[in-house]
Amino acid sequence: MLSKVITILPGVLCAMLLSATEAAAQCEAPTCTKLINNGPDSGKKVVVVMGDGYTAAEQAAYNTQVNDLVANGVFGNDFFREQHNAFNVYRLNLNSTDSGVSQIEYDENGTSSDPDDDTVISQTSRNTALRYIYSGSWAHCWLQHSSLFGVNLTENLKNTALSDNGLSHADYIIVLLNEPGFGGCNRGPRDIVQTRSSSWQVVAHEAGHGIGGLRDEYSASGKGAYTGAAINTRNCSTVLNRSTVLWNRFISPTTSIPTTLLSGMDSNRTVGMFNGCGTYESGLYRPVNNCRMKGNTPNYCPVCQTLMRQSLYPQLDHDFSKSFPGDFDGDGRTDVLIQNGNDLAIYRSQGSPLQLDRVWTANNLVPSAPSSTYFWTLAAGDKLFVADFNGDGRDDVYVLNTTSWGTRYLGLLRSNGTGLETVIHYAGTLPGYGSIGAADQLFVADFDGDAKDDLYLFTGTSWSIRYMGMLKSSGTALSTVERYDTSIPGWSMGPHDKFYVADFDGDNKSDLYVFNGVDWSYKYLGMIRTTGTTLSDIKLYTTTLASGWNMGANDQHFVGDIDGDNKDDLYVFNGADWGVAYLELTKSTGTALNYVKRYDDDAGTDWATNIPGWTMKTGDKFTVADANKDGKADLFVLNVTDWTPKYLGTLMSSSTALSGSWSSDFINGAASDWGLGTADQIQAVNYEGGAGKADIFIRNAEWFGMVRRSSSGFVLDRGYYHWIYSPLHDSKPWSDTLP
Repeated sequence: MLSKVITILPGVLCAMLLSATEAAAQCEAPTCTKLINNGPDSGKKVVVVMGDGYTAAEQAAYNTQVNDLVANGVFGNDFFREQHNAFNVYRLNLNSTDSGVSQIEYDENGTSSDPDDDTVISQTSRNTALRYIYSGSWAHCWLQHSSLFGVNLTENLKNTALSDNGLSHADYIIVLLNEPGFGGCNRGPRDIVQTRSSSWQVVAHEAGHGIGGLRDEYSASGKGAYTGAAINTRNCSTVLNRSTVLWNRFISPTTSIPTTLLSGMDSNRTVGMFNGCGTYESGLYRPVNNCRMKGNTPNYCPVCQTLMRQSLYPQLDHDFSKSFPGDFDGDGRTDVLIQNGNDLAIYRSQGSPLQLDRVWTANNLVPSAPSSTYFWTLAAGDKLFVADFNGDGRDDVYVLNTTSWGTRYLGLLRSNGTGLETVIHYAGTLPGYGSIGAADQLFVADFDGDAKDDLYLFTGTSWSIRYMGMLKSSGTALSTVERYDTSIPGWSMGPHDKFYVADFDGDNKSDLYVFNGVDWSYKYLGMIRTTGTTLSDIKLYTTTLASGWNMGANDQHFVGDIDGDNKDDLYVFNGADWGVAYLELTKSTGTALNYVKRYDDDAGTDWATNIPGWTMKTGDKFTVADANKDGKADLFVLNVTDWTPKYLGTLMSSSTALSGSWSSDFINGAASDWGLGTADQIQAVNYEGGAGKADIFIRNAEWFGMVRRSSSGFVLDRGYYHWIYSPLHDSKPWSDTLP
């Protein structure tokens, strides 16, 4: 973690952060630089960039071109920026004796797409590191290798350059030619070659061939109609049939076959069967009107994206385990921030259709805000806390990292409406608080009621003394309002205190419930009130609550306004300490907790009954939500362990009681079905907009779903497998492959 902005590329920064041993093991010569580092090479696609025709005096220009075309070009934009984590990228600086590459000129005899009748007019030989020859002829793929006595001299020189620089292999080699003419070519499964004057989009086009096995989709002059054998693979097909063409899942029933681009169609995303592919003018059909494999500058189309993502998924090391809901653009709909190691991405909720679209990606670091001199270097150990810390209606992110670096850090990433930008970070210590501890816990809370979320910081086990700090957010910095050592007035802090943020007195300031069931001979539940500048325990329960609830070491507490009076109450659940599972509703008066209702799973007493419509069990997992948007805190409940089938249900609050409903095994919806599994996690969200949190993000490592509660049950609006990507039409959203 570095604290001040310096002029340096993100990938270069990562190379700087490598240990000396690691750098030496992976890049052993001074002519080798690791530009993009996403972990050990064994788990990534290794890309090596080489230059040909650059003299020693031209290496600085070569470095700039690598940055512009590869590091910031290909890997800084659209598809490859999103799949950045799949790659490690090295730059080799190879000195050529001569400037520029060898030249060959052909007489094409008026057939620019047919190389068989071409004759050589002239040749110019230059002594270069890789011996490439530039022709400028499309029929000859613009450029070619040098051979000597039947041996591919260029290929041997590339392999030698790898071994000389300590690189055991390269999945892909990008060669930049010091040549002003246009041209790019994919030669073989790993080689992507282009001239220095061609755009980064040309490199990306050629990468489509090498990485995704994609065909060209443009038509070359004079190629005419395709008359060969039937083809129905990748992104070209002769099969003029919407049901059997490889990419049929992406074709809307309303799209005509064959397809002509009409008004209202998206040139890059409306999938059909457009005539002309594989360089032929007709007889072969491509998926969209204009994909990167046709016109270079557009992104890959839905079909090509699917093929490319599929080929890279084993190296991405991406899953949905760390997903954080938040409204990052202030439109009232819940978006999602997904963390994968040293990658962050924001996917925005769309009003219609109900889906997620990627709007922002950060790889390795989050750049500084315009008024800041700080940036945040992303790492797998980052812990994210999402809330509106500056009161502008958009959710920001505080990031705590106590494990990835020699120094512990806390930083603020502010939302600018599209993405995040670093405002400030604290290294080692916090103003007025002291050192950041290895096991410190943060709790998001607006403890002074100024509409800017603040932080409670609890140090329970980091040091020999317990601490609680009130860290006030100005939107650009933190200041310590108060720090409590050992005890809060009325509460002796224990190392295993569990804190729950709640406004239990309705004054718009975030108080705390605190529970400790293990550190003392008695179990304790306290109500800790904030004045905005101080804390005090105004009510303490020992052993039992006022209702007679016997506190257990495994009590779980869920904060919510059960009766809609603007005071946060408590649901208390215990499924481990007794013979049956219990759930109690307790109401806050502002100074105490009153008994409302208790439920158990066998209805064996007159003071505890079953929940109508739901049989409670020990494996129930609760999430607080305003499921019917009436201002009362209900519960979503998931049980995947106690029953066959598995269940997702809603426990609806009437202020004084609960009633239940559920769906079993599958969440039924228009898009498809979600089969409930033991790894599923749910979050109460509001991706539709409006009041309340009646929606659900459901996820496990491989799957992510958007579930809406309706009067008839749960509806799956959108499901994603392995990655979040929403083509205009998809009849098989649960598949990440083509047939």
